[in-house]
Amino acid sequence: MKLDFRGKTILITGGTHGIGKQLAKDFLKLNGKVICTTTNIKKLKNKRNLSFEHLDFNDHLSTRTFFNRIKKINKIDILINNAGINKIDTINKIQLEDWHKIHNVNIQGPLFLTKEVSKIMLKKGKGGKIINISSIFGVVSREKRSMYSASKSALLGLTRASALDLSKHNVLVNSVSPGFVNTSLTRKILGKKGMKNIIKEIPIKRMATTKDISNLIIFLCSNYNSYITGQNFIIDGGVTCK
Repeated sequence: MKLDFRGKTILITGGTHGIGKQLAKDFLKLNGKVICTTTNIKKLKNKRNLSFEHLDFNDHLSTRTFFNRIKKINKIDILINNAGINKIDTINKIQLEDWHKIHNVNIQGPLFLTKEVSKIMLKKGKGGKIINISSIFGVVSREKRSMYSASKSALLGLTRASALDLSKHNVLVNSVSPGFVNTSLTRKILGKKGMKNIIKEIPIKRMATTKDISNLIIFLCSNYNSYITGQNFIIDGGVTCK
């Protein structure tokens, strides 16, 4: 099976760390043109087929500026709503400010990006692919995850509804829900002891690599996917089977 994204433009939010960074790398290897958004663009330089755009969904000016720029891009074939944030707290200690920040990034951002990018896809008339990066915590949950789980569950609803709206235009919308992924952020938050404890919960006995997640997304965005839409793909090493 040969994958090739030559002539395709891919927009990835949160494309400078973790899963987003892996996706950018893999799409570039497969000849795609990649646009990555980031909240910190100072140390990043554009390269051949790779460019960076500043986007902070919690900054009104940044968001408005970015959407104005998006409207001037005449071709986006693939959108990956990857950016996400989290804050862990019990339900009785949730602060409204934190709730708004998480939802601005995790659900409101994907909603309006899907709205604007799908217009570009429809205008070209050649269809497109949209992937929303949710989480197993949009399907199951655990303590102190109320805000995050609510936002990721909402993202699954957005996936299904927008898939129905856009299917007749050959724009396929799906979501991918990773479990525990071995990234620098995960290692920083959990520490060595926490990592070992989490791995004990995973039937496959290891965390996912960013490549594990990217491989699935690459397939869903490729020409080999011509009929799958409105679905959520859990990739968690068996955690949610228990």
